[in-house]
Amino acid sequence: METRHGRRWVLAGEPRREGHGIEARILHARARSAGDSPERDGSASSDPGTSLTAPLLRVVGPRGRRRVVVGRIRVRTGRGEAPLVVLAVQAVWSEDGGWRQERPAAPSPDDELAASLAEPAHGVAGDARSRAVTMAKAFAESSRNEVLRLRELRYELEQRMADHLAGRADGQLRPLLAAAVELSTAVGRARDQALEAVRAGLGVWTWDRAAYLRLREESAPEPDGGPAWTPRLRAGVRHCEAMERELSEEADRLQALLGGMSSFAVAQGAEAQERFTLAVGAGAAVIGLPALVLALYGANPYLPLDSLDRAWRLLLPIGATALAAVLAVLAWMPGTTRPRHYLVAVGAVVALVSVLLLAGALVPV
Repeated sequence: METRHGRRWVLAGEPRREGHGIEARILHARARSAGDSPERDGSASSDPGTSLTAPLLRVVGPRGRRRVVVGRIRVRTGRGEAPLVVLAVQAVWSEDGGWRQERPAAPSPDDELAASLAEPAHGVAGDARSRAVTMAKAFAESSRNEVLRLRELRYELEQRMADHLAGRADGQLRPLLAAAVELSTAVGRARDQALEAVRAGLGVWTWDRAAYLRLREESAPEPDGGPAWTPRLRAGVRHCEAMERELSEEADRLQALLGGMSSFAVAQGAEAQERFTLAVGAGAAVIGLPALVLALYGANPYLPLDSLDRAWRLLLPIGATALAAVLAVLAWMPGTTRPRHYLVAVGAVVALVSVLLLAGALVPV
């Protein structure tokens, strides 16, 4: 399926720079897998003209609602008509509500994605082939530049992980693990697109097999009077190669981060189990020690607790023993012990003493 977005200036800079860019027709489509023929991305026609394909990688949207878009950009130029730019989106990851891959849907106009085609500013001139090569090279360069923004997402993930390790952030670790997996998948998809673009020579083989063979043989000299656009084509392929290398590094770092987060999650689970065991021990101490005191010395001489003298003589040893036990457990508790933990412990001891006071006051004479 495909959706036309109308005409707009691309590669003209933001704001638009005089003498740069070109007005193009924008077409939104859904890409097939990276190994499929580019003609299946919605740009095929009876007169294909000059076509080239560059990888598509964009991080668009404001913070909190960002999206990572991966796919292909297909450029087709012909005589006497505006170039056609097909945004063949393969997958989209959304930050809204936690990083996740959006379900495939019918392609629709995407203003943010179309607006991202304004950079980097390039002068687009010459015949159909020269314009196609210039545009494909510029789009490959822009996708390579987006790797920096993708890297910023990893930095944010690492910072959130550091906050968890230092105890500066509460909450579960599972959303961070899920985000690392989703971003790793996005990086892998984008890397596949870059590899495919390098292998296909940006798709130049569809209309100039000789130029494609020269790209495959780096040492092959350029023939005298060769096409003037050949250096730009090589530059576009080099951008794709650099993009693939940088994405490989990002994939390795995300995998290392994921491994570290998994180890921390296991350690956090063991720590939680130890904290639970100590909490159960503290509860047993709060209940058992007063019972032991009452069993050893008896409470009958002080009952009923109808005077302040009787109450403090009976309840002070019990409360002090229970409070000492709870504070000792909190001191040995693994992890960071916050002031609210001590407040909860003191509250539990006060509640226990209050229950004993009420029960002792209601004992029949």
